[in-house]
Amino acid sequence: MPVKTTFSWNTILTGYAKLGTLAKAHSVFDEIPDRDSVSWTTMIVGYNQMGRFESAIKMFVAMMKDKVLPTQFTVTNVFASCAALGALDIGKKIHSFVIKLGLSGCVPVANSLLNMYAKAGDSVMAKIVFDRMRLRSISSWNIMISLHMHGGRADLALAQFEQMSERDVVTWNSMITGYSQHGFDKEALELFSRMLEDSLKPDRFTLASILSACANIENLNLGKQIHSYIIRTEFDISGVVQNALISMYAKTGGVEIAQSIVEQSGISDLNVIAFTALLDGYVKLGNITPARHIFDSLKDSDVVAWTAMIVGYVQNGLNDDAMELFRIMAKEGPRPNSFTLAAMLSVSSNVASLNHGKQIHASAIRSGENLSVSVGNALITMYAKAGSITDAQQVFNLIQRNKDTVSWTSMIIALGQHGLGQESIELFEKMLALGIKPDHITYVGVLSACTHVGLVEQGRGYFNLMTSIHKIEPTLSHYACMIDLFGRAGLLQEAFSFIENMPIEPDVIAWGSLLSSCK
Repeated sequence: MPVKTTFSWNTILTGYAKLGTLAKAHSVFDEIPDRDSVSWTTMIVGYNQMGRFESAIKMFVAMMKDKVLPTQFTVTNVFASCAALGALDIGKKIHSFVIKLGLSGCVPVANSLLNMYAKAGDSVMAKIVFDRMRLRSISSWNIMISLHMHGGRADLALAQFEQMSERDVVTWNSMITGYSQHGFDKEALELFSRMLEDSLKPDRFTLASILSACANIENLNLGKQIHSYIIRTEFDISGVVQNALISMYAKTGGVEIAQSIVEQSGISDLNVIAFTALLDGYVKLGNITPARHIFDSLKDSDVVAWTAMIVGYVQNGLNDDAMELFRIMAKEGPRPNSFTLAAMLSVSSNVASLNHGKQIHASAIRSGENLSVSVGNALITMYAKAGSITDAQQVFNLIQRNKDTVSWTSMIIALGQHGLGQESIELFEKMLALGIKPDHITYVGVLSACTHVGLVEQGRGYFNLMTSIHKIEPTLSHYACMIDLFGRAGLLQEAFSFIENMPIEPDVIAWGSLLSSCK
């Protein structure tokens, strides 16, 4: 039998590693008498490919203890493991070691370092590595662009983009997707035009992002132009592009076209985002039945799809259908999340059913979702509408540190609705003292409370605070509250003067408030 060399051992080791049989590969590795860098690197790569990143790093540490020098390929894989785990502390130590070895200047190694720091969100170290690179590949620039976009610095991303002498489709995608995700949809569309002018063919991710930009600005005509381009170039619309098309049409008023795409292509590739957009489109049309047909056809619907369908029923005022679907979900569907429970509590509020609301509350407690802010806020509203202000206050107190503006607003309005105007105002003052910024709905609540308690000067002060300090543009609801406040206090001339000086046309409620005060 021929004597096995390190090369032959490594060949066997590579075979097992590529098959993913790492236990057998490790057994062979342990038998190799003179392990070299290839032996160690093969095991590190094998662990990496199987997602066993900690094992890959441990293998590298053992390699260093064995005093076997790593190659560029070794360290790029180790940095990839650190990036996947977010193990920045270990990554930095290995970075220092790699500098001593003189490998940090190699483009593949530098790119893997860039990727590690970028994934960890360490823009400072990423910039240091990037600036020290003597040679940069397109990937180097792409990583930096992606890092800046993820950090919300579209300006820095654009600066890097403009400095590049050569770009690939990933470069353009990073910019276009980043723009779209951060609300710069116009810029995304302009960049897409530049991409086509440069004769670079977009891929499915480019098209999905640009369709998303069309959806965000609700530009149906532009979306149709992109669709025409896809058809002209005979681009395969399955998967991500199909879902982006459906979402775009559903969000821009072309629900019928979205439905036709579903009918032509089937629902096998339909994702939850596209389904939710389609459902929302049907809700706006007041036609929920087609959405239910699609929902029933979805295989393995997750909690997002179930919740979207329930919310669709609630928004259409179909509370009984929402309750029935929730019952089915409880029996055979996924476990409800905080958004599902908040939607069902909205149903309880709509039908003013305290018993139903308490059942949902019990479900929330069992699942631990009662501590969720969205569920807590919905519980406050539900208990208030069902007439149980004490329960509403208990829920408000339990939310503790997680209270948001909606939590405070819900409780302020609830107290006012139950004739506790003074308590409502005191809670508003506490909200301000804690530095929580009220919104326009909060001010409707506190102005209503002032009206019921008869605090004219305080109401006037809050109205001025809203406009001058919090820079909230008054709506008809705010004006109606002030007119009602003046009218109930017998200040009819001031109420009439207030109506005359309104920058917007007073509605029936505003005039009604004044007329009722004249009786």
